[in-house]
Amino acid sequence: MMNKTMKQYKGKVLKAMMMLLAVGFALAGTSTLSSCSSDDEPYFTVSEDDNPRILNTDLADSKIDRKTNYKLEIKVTPVHYTTVTWLLDGTQIAEGNTIDQTLPVGNHTLKIVATTTKGKSTSRTLNVTVTPAADDPALGTNAVELWVAPGAETTIHKCKNLGTVAKVMVGGKEVAFEVLEEGTALKLTAPTGLENGDYDITLVDGEGNQFSGGTIKVTTEARPSMENTIWEGEFAVTWGTPFDALKDTFLSKVKAGTILRVYVDGNGQGTAATSWWNNILTGKGDPERGDIMVDGPATWKFELTDLSIQLLTEQNGLFIVGDGYTVKKVTIE
Repeated sequence: MMNKTMKQYKGKVLKAMMMLLAVGFALAGTSTLSSCSSDDEPYFTVSEDDNPRILNTDLADSKIDRKTNYKLEIKVTPVHYTTVTWLLDGTQIAEGNTIDQTLPVGNHTLKIVATTTKGKSTSRTLNVTVTPAADDPALGTNAVELWVAPGAETTIHKCKNLGTVAKVMVGGKEVAFEVLEEGTALKLTAPTGLENGDYDITLVDGEGNQFSGGTIKVTTEARPSMENTIWEGEFAVTWGTPFDALKDTFLSKVKAGTILRVYVDGNGQGTAATSWWNNILTGKGDPERGDIMVDGPATWKFELTDLSIQLLTEQNGLFIVGDGYTVKKVTIE
């Protein structure tokens, strides 16, 4: 009787233990399933009432050129109830979790907004710098050349890739223009009727693509002088004593587009030349050097070119040659 009672007791205990184990396994299985759902679906959401989140941890400012697509994918939650919009400087340019497109040249603010169907939203803001492509047309930045009176002409040097330019606009108005110096200079005529101010220059190629050329000041105010004195005194020029005070230093101070002015007085002839006595603009020597006659105070003006820089480099610097006059001042602009 005792043995039978013990057997029944042990049976009940064993049954209870098995039930406990079964419950434990069931709970563990539920936990595992819940964990798997979280791991396998990181954007899983219980409902559309959840607050939106942008999950990317590697968002950063970027710099691209005009021809390179800006590419980015955004991960959000709740994934099934969230719309992503992309705002460039406040204007929507795309919708969806990815963007893959070119952007205009400039420094931009890109705002990424995630909004749920319940109207809840969050955002991230990035800075995107878009530079011109290597073969885009571009203008020089000399402030003096970018200062012109209404209806007047100005020539902008240090330009590049102007061969594709079919139209030039200033302040939205098409203007007359001419490409010079093998595509490295642009001569344009400013529009008439503009009020004094700064205006955008737009370059347009044959396909209608527009490129920023910076800004130009169109004004009736006098253009400021950028003239710098590099020598001043009195030097009597003769056939035997050319002015050579700047022979070794002049080239380091100038470049193509620099304006050289020589202030003279006297009664004679001469010009700016290399130390080989050849004209700095043409490379020609006497009798084709092109000496300028002097009869009293005068100012000689020479706009240096690539050829000038080459001549000064190969022919050992600057001389001011001739006879019968005095050099008073030498300036560059």
